[in-house]
Amino acid sequence: MTPGPRQRLIDNAIAMMRERGVHATGLADLLKRSGTARNSIYQHFPEGKAELLAAAELEAAELANGFLDALRARGDAEYLITRFIAWWVNQLETHDFDTGCPHAAAALAGPGEAQIRAAANDAFAGMRARLVESFRDSGVTDGVETLASLAVSAIEGALLQAQAAHSVQPLRDVEHELISLLRARRQ
Repeated sequence: MTPGPRQRLIDNAIAMMRERGVHATGLADLLKRSGTARNSIYQHFPEGKAELLAAAELEAAELANGFLDALRARGDAEYLITRFIAWWVNQLETHDFDTGCPHAAAALAGPGEAQIRAAANDAFAGMRARLVESFRDSGVTDGVETLASLAVSAIEGALLQAQAAHSVQPLRDVEHELISLLRARRQ
């Protein structure tokens, strides 16, 4: 079944945020790409672009959290980190390093976009919470929250460096170091 206008707007907003960032995600391009009428935006998102992009970021967070939950169900923390980074490597290589994390794009939305930035904060909190659970399940007891924060920060930073360098090496470096930290912290 073909998604309705609201879902097409959200799906395409996520893709455009990953490709262009928040400020370069224009409504005219979004309407054209999603094949929706202009009134669809205001019918489904009365507050306009900010509400739409915040909703897109919240959905991107749900998708990421679902993916992390699935990885966690299949293996330990090392598995989760390795597979999560492998997914990003695939995304970067498949899209010629032209697509990034929608959470980073939303976080950089700017001070006038509090709704979008709040959605990014929620997304990062969801990622950290899942990593905390995975680390605890894998035998890490001390500094679990800090380690989860470090992991999210390192992966997000590596994504930015990978895009800039047109190389997945920053992600590989982060993967190696995070796995080393996990092994050292296990009880």
